[in-house]
Amino acid sequence: MRAIALIPARGGSKGVPGKNIAPVLGKPLIAFSIEVAIASNAFSEIWVSSDDEAILNVARQYPEVKIHHRDGSIAQDHSHISLTIKEILDISDSKAEALVLLQPTSPMRTPEQVIESIAYLEKYPEANSVISVCAMHDMHPARMYWIEQDEPFLKSMMPELENTRRQEIPAAWYRNGAIYVVRKPAFYQAGTIMAPPSVGYAMPASQLLNIDEPRDILIAEVVMKEWLKALNK
Repeated sequence: MRAIALIPARGGSKGVPGKNIAPVLGKPLIAFSIEVAIASNAFSEIWVSSDDEAILNVARQYPEVKIHHRDGSIAQDHSHISLTIKEILDISDSKAEALVLLQPTSPMRTPEQVIESIAYLEKYPEANSVISVCAMHDMHPARMYWIEQDEPFLKSMMPELENTRRQEIPAAWYRNGAIYVVRKPAFYQAGTIMAPPSVGYAMPASQLLNIDEPRDILIAEVVMKEWLKALNK
């Protein structure tokens, strides 16, 4: 299946300023997503979209990458990524059937996993999108609660499983942010990369990493170092 890759990277971030090019293991964070896309050899086009020249300058170091200058009006905290995707599809020369979103802030993925995720759309023709997920055990909705405003009382999210032993709770799957694949027609129709029905692509919980807070950069240094070491054994 022909596909194009989109790596979106806004310049502004309230949680971690400059996080998309924050150094991790000696390279800008976004480089991990770019290099996985290239190494997968799965894309007719690879796009990096940003409103920030420092980010785009990193992308320019890779001849395989196409640049999308994102207007500041669609690069706000509240801006929906679908607007950026539509702009890129409008200027793309590719006849790709699918779009793959690789978020720089979820860098723990391999080229093989990207290839397998795309293959899922062919394996499941009734699906419109593929979403990478990790199984959650201790961090399970059965162990979580709602607290209503101005009320101290806990309300179980899954009361039917609240007192069930951990080993007996059915697996819950968490969207880990690493890989999204969507059929192009389905994206246009639904206006989202998670066009239903969606198939889950299971990834190990050890690859769950989202850069949202300053401490996540420190965690990434340790976790990714060990993960890459294990991959290269």
